[in-house]
Amino acid sequence: MPGLDWREVAGLLEAMAAAPPCAGGQLLLDEGQCASIAELARRIRAGRRMALLADEVGMGKTRIAVALVDAVRRAGGRSAIVLPPGVGAQWQAELRRFNPDDRTLLPLRSYESFIGGFFVEEDMKTHDKHFVRERRQAILRDRRLQRELPQGAWADERILMISHNFAAMRFSNTGGWRRNLLGQVKHYLDRNVAFTRRRKDHEYDRASRRAAHKIAAVMRESALELKISGNPRTTAAAEYRSQVLPLIGYGLGRFDLVVVDEAHKARGTDSSLSRILGPVTWESEDPFRFGMTATPVELDAQQWLDTIARIGGREDGVDVGILETIRDDLRTYVEVVARLQVEELDGALVAEFERAAEAFQSALAPYVLRRDKRDDPTYAPYIDSYRQVQVQHIEPRTDTTGFSHDWLRRFAALEALSQIPDSDTRLKRLRLALPQGLGLGSLERGDPDVVDTSGKLAPGAANGSDIGFWIDALASKTNDEDIYAHPAITEAVALIESYTREGEKVLVFGRFIQPIYALTRLLDAREMLRQLSRNDGHWPARSISNDLRPALQIAMRDQGLWKGEPCLDYVERMLSERAETHERQRQRALDSLYDEVVNRAEAGEWAAKLLKDRWRGDDPEDGAPQKLGIASLLEALEARRPRRHARSWTCDELLAFFGELVTELLEAEEDADTETEADARHAKNLSKLDERLRQHLSAFSGREGSFARVMSGRTQAQTRRNLQASFNREGAWPMVIVSQSQVGREGLNLHEACCVVVLLHSEWNPAIVEQQIGRVDRKNSLWEKRMREWKATGEEGEMPTIRVHPIVLRGTYDDHNWQVLETRWRALRGQLHGEVLPDNGRSLASTEELSNLMERVLRSTPEFSPLRLSV
Repeated sequence: MPGLDWREVAGLLEAMAAAPPCAGGQLLLDEGQCASIAELARRIRAGRRMALLADEVGMGKTRIAVALVDAVRRAGGRSAIVLPPGVGAQWQAELRRFNPDDRTLLPLRSYESFIGGFFVEEDMKTHDKHFVRERRQAILRDRRLQRELPQGAWADERILMISHNFAAMRFSNTGGWRRNLLGQVKHYLDRNVAFTRRRKDHEYDRASRRAAHKIAAVMRESALELKISGNPRTTAAAEYRSQVLPLIGYGLGRFDLVVVDEAHKARGTDSSLSRILGPVTWESEDPFRFGMTATPVELDAQQWLDTIARIGGREDGVDVGILETIRDDLRTYVEVVARLQVEELDGALVAEFERAAEAFQSALAPYVLRRDKRDDPTYAPYIDSYRQVQVQHIEPRTDTTGFSHDWLRRFAALEALSQIPDSDTRLKRLRLALPQGLGLGSLERGDPDVVDTSGKLAPGAANGSDIGFWIDALASKTNDEDIYAHPAITEAVALIESYTREGEKVLVFGRFIQPIYALTRLLDAREMLRQLSRNDGHWPARSISNDLRPALQIAMRDQGLWKGEPCLDYVERMLSERAETHERQRQRALDSLYDEVVNRAEAGEWAAKLLKDRWRGDDPEDGAPQKLGIASLLEALEARRPRRHARSWTCDELLAFFGELVTELLEAEEDADTETEADARHAKNLSKLDERLRQHLSAFSGREGSFARVMSGRTQAQTRRNLQASFNREGAWPMVIVSQSQVGREGLNLHEACCVVVLLHSEWNPAIVEQQIGRVDRKNSLWEKRMREWKATGEEGEMPTIRVHPIVLRGTYDDHNWQVLETRWRALRGQLHGEVLPDNGRSLASTEELSNLMERVLRSTPEFSPLRLSV
């Protein structure tokens, strides 16, 4: 089989760069993205087969990667996209922009799904009473319709997405079908016999043997050797996995292009991502590897080599060719940049920087492409001012907005206890955790691991010393000791509400679950009281959840917020009455809307006909129109309404937006001349419409959201998509998303209605903070929209900014944490953004000589932008 013609791929990329494709009347690629694509084409023609795209967060890396994938597809090649969990839907949406008929499957996430791809309906026929044939066949059809499994074979998919976690699969020693594949492949290779279906096999047994039969055929055809040692049924689980992963790769087929999203992640040699790149992604004879990351280096400059080596096709920690020789160049550059931050500039230091910067540039330029906001004409004029980091320092004061007396005593007690020689490490950890809202439960319960019943440290905590005074101060119990009164929580609430009162949405990041949930519940409790205090206020609940009760009790103490009875039963009665009134009004409005839609349908309006047939009724029979969840539809159409809209819908508005949605889903290529032609065109595509409506509405729950929502590792993928869609609608709830750092910092687009980020907990890694801010600092963000409006008014008033607020408790370990982060952040921006001088240097120039030295530094700063790069 002839290999992919990369010259054809290069030609397709060059054509896209010269005349960018359009979707929905908008260009898919901007000038910087076109430059990146053109540079990729040039490198491909030069015979290079790897590239690391390291554009700053929010610059549109995915769009560039999809353009490359689409070019490979049109040239007849296959692509694998290896991506983090939770971003598959966004990749699917981008792929459809370039190819409306794209049917790329959801990411392959598990061994079960891989084996499930070999299911055929006849394999699922069984006489076993535990399995109903019709139900199994229906499940199989549905999974293929939902794009979880391929319609044919895995190897027939032109584009295949694979989750970073795919190779984290486990194979227990208890046997079962999960341990069958390796031995079955050996059986079919040794005997070369036909596949036969055994009567008593269950579906996974049959699918596993069918997979083995097909893999053996591929290996025989390609003259591939089976590397096996020991008995597959009894060998250690890790060893079995290492032997079976290449076979999985043969089952998925060969790839011409491997795209690695977030290529810096999981650098360990035994990480799931490292196992995928190689054994699972079975590559053609002339493959191209394309890595993507906004943070190729996080804490150590040597991480450049790790990431590039991974993209170069070698295991982590093994250098690719010349990479070993440039290790010293990277280290030297970082050291000189660190000196620039603190030393006085002179000719010798600047000359040393020029040499180091030239070596750094030469070392990485063959591999790296990187644009940052300086390359975007929207950002470039405001690069030093559009993003404002304003630290919210909480001072140790005792007024109503700072530390209470009890909290001040607790922090002082922790500082005193931390000075005890040879004290237990658990107590030291508590000193680190308390400023961030952790460790409260053990103190309030008198946890015997830390505090015993006599007021002494637990045995071994501090050699049994009697320091009851400090323990009493630490664990004293007053009304203000609850986590809802923690200074960081109260400061965050005040800050967030100062924005939400003005209609601004706020994105919050925190590392620890306990304070994350406490902040969210307190925000919800306060907003509930605020709504109930208004005659027309509405809160989407009939009762108070158990989780919300403690926060509500705290919130009711704020007399400026709540003047009603400080009683939960009273609040619950109000909730119930308001909910019943709201539901009656809403149902009357929906009934009236439906009657109007019916009348308009009878009058011949095509949008009304489509909506009427899909509004109500029982589950449809085969071939009948799909019945819509009208609540989900209204939620989906809300995104199309102006920001300051009325609470109720009119029929004209509903049909106009529904017709607009239908037209987009049907992807009409040209407008019809008459209503009759429009009717005929839409009727012809009804089967396509129902499937696409179902897919579109799956991102909407139809339920009214809470004011603040948590996004953590426990949040289901579908719920995350719903939250993302709602948060991106101006004026709609949630107004606040409080995200656990590891969950929300990558892959999510939360920029369409938000310009404010609050960092509840300081990070140690500045790359994480860049990713967090990047959730709102992206292309087509609310900030860009406001900038266009600001310029249109002649730049009147204050310039729009993206505001970042770290919350830091002054005088605690939290303060030290932030200072370390700031130092590391400056070093990171020196490597990635060219910010090698303090405050960008220019403002410090006091003499002509110093100004000239600074200009030399800025001119020498390494540059990897395709708009200026020449390699």
